[in-house]
Amino acid sequence: MKAQCYLEQIKTLDAKINSDIEELAQLEALATKTTSVLGGERVQSSGSQQKMADCVAKIVEMKMQIEAEIDKYIDFKKEARCIIWECDADCMTLLHKRYFLFRSWKRIAAEMGKSKQWVSDDLHKKALSQVQRILDERDGDQDGSGNNQCKTCKAD
Repeated sequence: MKAQCYLEQIKTLDAKINSDIEELAQLEALATKTTSVLGGERVQSSGSQQKMADCVAKIVEMKMQIEAEIDKYIDFKKEARCIIWECDADCMTLLHKRYFLFRSWKRIAAEMGKSKQWVSDDLHKKALSQVQRILDERDGDQDGSGNNQCKTCKAD
């Protein structure tokens, strides 16, 4: 996998979780509306109870899905963090700010005291090259020995 695509998965997973959280909020709002409508009825039908049960089931299912996505997100970020820790200091700083904190090139450059062009072009290219080397080395672990883990994460 290409280094940039690998690192961009962090933002993709983050966006998916945020989207699902918004959808969950809509489902919960719908459930609240359903509850207030049902609460106003004098005679409650089994059809109305089933609609409410279906809504609650969807909410529970969505919450479980979000929890699973968050677990995946945390695990992936831990793995990616381990990889960038193997890069040199400037590259590690850049990668962390860009792919973990989602900062703009302009802000990263200002924080690092460098030009935006140097950070977004030269340093970014160098950093991605280092990540690619690490990913390629890990892909070379065909025997399943776990020797593809970075030095920092082997203790985990």
